[in-house]
Amino acid sequence: MKIIHCADLHLGSRLTSLPSGDIRNSKKNEVLNSFTQMLNYAKENEIKIIMLSGDVFDSNRPSKKDKNYFYDAIRANSDITFLYLRGNHDTEESLNENLDNLITFTTDWKTYEFDNITISGIELSETNKTSLYSTINLDKDKINIVMMHGDVSSKGKDFIDYKKLSNKNIDYLALGHIHSYMENRIDSRGVYVYPGCLVGRGFDELGEKGFVVLDINEKIEYSFIPVNQHQFVEKEIDISSANNLYTAKDLIDNEIKDIDKSALLKIILVGNVDFDITDIDLSIETFFKQNFFFLKVYSKLKEKININDYLNDFSLKGEFIRRVYNNSSYSDDEKNEILSIGMKLLNGEDIE
Repeated sequence: MKIIHCADLHLGSRLTSLPSGDIRNSKKNEVLNSFTQMLNYAKENEIKIIMLSGDVFDSNRPSKKDKNYFYDAIRANSDITFLYLRGNHDTEESLNENLDNLITFTTDWKTYEFDNITISGIELSETNKTSLYSTINLDKDKINIVMMHGDVSSKGKDFIDYKKLSNKNIDYLALGHIHSYMENRIDSRGVYVYPGCLVGRGFDELGEKGFVVLDINEKIEYSFIPVNQHQFVEKEIDISSANNLYTAKDLIDNEIKDIDKSALLKIILVGNVDFDITDIDLSIETFFKQNFFFLKVYSKLKEKININDYLNDFSLKGEFIRRVYNNSSYSDDEKNEILSIGMKLLNGEDIE
């Protein structure tokens, strides 16, 4: 038997980190289309069970358009059983659709059986967050999958203490909430897996996204399946070796030449240079933006300062530079940082 494990669709995401217009609208459609791509994969590979481990919607009050899209897709795939466990974003979603192939969960443990496989799940709440570990009861002779939505690494309200789930006969803990693929062992028998989100929605969701396919015979084998999309990519480029804007562009071009042209790319320029860096972010962005679906350039560059140029400069700037350079209590790195911030202030520039 094959089962799909996905999470964090976040249908209806506003994508406010992207500029309004064609790019934002394209990514909104991509969020919807990623769900369709996964369903097409299920049909092509005769997969009859899909686990949705929370945050199907981005809001507790999803729009009619997004709700219709999701439930119409389930209705149109009546030969697939969908198990929907709500997450922290869609915990108040009413689930008022009565569909034979849609199975849901509550704040008490619920278990569904598929031949020798059980799929159990519980939705986290203030009332069950401590008791849920002692109330789970799984048959050691079954293949046991458990669905939950929360964070195994941060002790907030959505914290899942996976160590307390050890020795509970869990073979596969199908999690949601973390937006990048992650896996780890629970104990000698079982693992926990985050499939990540289906599609990146900002520069905090970098790289390849997709879902997981479980292939179950006598044991569970699983693999990550990427979804085709415009990926978010972040690239930090040190241009300290450049001596002018022209050579800086050549250096940047060499660093980004292998990045897929369909990417949404963020370039962060770093290093110390001895040429004018005024508006260099805009210049680089203009030069390369036609090469990518979306490009944004940020400059964290610092101008090199030659102390010899200021030995006889009796301005406020010269006095400041000499005092910093002659202060033996600072390391070279500290001097460069102080000078960078001070020069920006003296030039009337904003600092981060």
